[in-house]
Formats: sequence, C-alpha cells, structure tokens
Amino acid sequence: MYIVAIMITAVIFSATGLGVLDMASIVNLDTQTAVQKVQDQIEVESFANVALWRVNAGNDNLGTFSAGDLSATFDSTTKKLSVIKTSGDEQTGLLLSLEEDNHFLRAVASSGTFYTNGRTINPEPQHQIRSQVGFLPQADLQYFMDHAVAIHYENSHTYYDGDLSEGINVFVGNHLVFDRVELENSTLVFTGTDIGFWRKNVIKAAADENGALPALVFTNPYSDFEIYGFWSSWRDEIEGAIYSAGTVRLYNGELSGPVVAQTVMLYSDMDFTDDEHSEYYQWPDGFGSYSDYDWPKQVEEWARID
Repeated sequence: MYIVAIMITAVIFSATGLGVLDMASIVNLDTQTAVQKVQDQIEVESFANVALWRVNAGNDNLGTFSAGDLSATFDSTTKKLSVIKTSGDEQTGLLLSLEEDNHFLRAVASSGTFYTNGRTINPEPQHQIRSQVGFLPQADLQYFMDHAVAIHYENSHTYYDGDLSEGINVFVGNHLVFDRVELENSTLVFTGTDIGFWRKNVIKAAADENGALPALVFTNPYSDFEIYGFWSSWRDEIEGAIYSAGTVRLYNGELSGPVVAQTVMLYSDMDFTDDEHSEYYQWPDGFGSYSDYDWPKQVEEWARID
C-alpha cells in the first residue's frame, strides 16, 4: 500500500514578473477604470498563487475553491488551472497549464540536500537538477524480489564478473564488494549497507519506449554508496537510474542518470550521458504506479482571460 506523497512547495507565479504587466506604467494611468484593471490583475495573480499552493499542498481538488468574487478551478485530467475575478458583467483571469515534475525527470534529484562542493554537473536543459524535493518515491522491494533472477544472502562477500546472471539481482547482505562486474539489461537491488564497487563495473539497465528499470537500488536509509575510481580505466559505467533511500557520493564515472537519493554529494565535475540515454528519464518499474503519488506541479504555460 503506497502512501501518497505530498509536496508543499512555495511557488510564486507572476505574470507581472514575466514582463506582461509593467507596474511602472501605473503612473501613466489617468482613468479609474485602468487603475481598477491593474488591481484586478494583481488580485488574480495572488489568488492563482494560493490555488497553485493548494494543488501542491494536498489533493488536486483543493485547487477548486472560491472567495468573494474570485474563483479557481483545477482540472486534474488536463492539468488546467483557471482563476477568474468577476466584477458585475466583467471578468478577468488567468488560465495556467501545469506540468507534473517527478524525480526521475531530473539528472539529480535529492529529497534532502545536494552538496555540490563547488563542482558542477551539466545535464540537458530538460533534466535540470532539483534538490530538497521533500520526499522520495518508495521502492517496492517485493516487486524486485518477485521478478529477481536471483536473491543473494551472502555477507562480507566479493562478486566478480561471471558470478551474476543478467536480470534483477537482489542482495540482502552487508559488506559486499563488486569487482569488474559487467551486466546488461540488469538491476542490482541492495537492502544492506557497506556496498562497494572496486575497479570498473558496468551495469546497464533494461529500458525501451514502453518502460525502464533502474540500474542500482539501495533501499536502506543508512546506505552510503560511492561512485569512485582513481584511474580512467577503472571508472564505473552505469546506464540507468541510481536510487538510494540514503546517500550517494559522486566522485567520477560515466553515468546516464538520473540519480535519486535522500542526499547526494558531488566531489568532481561530471558530464552525464543523459543526452544519449533519455530512455531512462521516465517513471521506472519497481516504484509502484505513477498515479500513487501526488506529484508537484509547476506552470508550463499561461494566458490571460479577459
């Protein structure tokens, strides 16, 4: 049973700030009608901000409400938010087209803090980094176990190339090392802690236009995983999402992203290969249904209603 994730976001929408309304022009208005129109537009914008906050703070139906001569209506199917102010026979308002944002659309998304340490990642514009999202998707461990080709129970064990079969592998032990493991169409799921990659490991997750699986999943909130390698020939290559309920530390490596974690720490400049692997930037299997979550919404387009 999934708990619907709620994100409370302070989102300020301002048509004024977008340059449509120049407040300085008020000094040139010489009629009460024009002044009233400006005041109405300001009230509509303020009410739109309240409506957008309500949509993101709780259920979508909270976006439909009214107060005095102002009303807001949100259509959760079309993701359209309309705000209308009625003054006698006159109406003014805004129509906002909203888009949903989720962690797996971002090169890096952290529910807590993304510590850059002065370093940078330069993803494609549509995959811009987002930190302090406020919550993480919930990994469905039972899904991965039900679909696993193998469940591994070893503790304090080293896995080499050839030890693992292609597909979903679940590891329930602690103190595990992976040394030059190469797998395609595979997902590695870890429930324990102290998981280390040594020398170059290559993990490529399954993905196509119909769906994707993550490459690495760490379900333990105390997990602290490093993508680390001293030499260019030892840098890990991970194609597919890296998800952690704990911490991910990025030193180097060839990563497609997305990286989704409670905390992400960056220790060197990195250039993700998200431009080559957009197939991983979609809602992955193993995290319940996309509709189980109340995703944060932001303004994509807007238009005035006069």
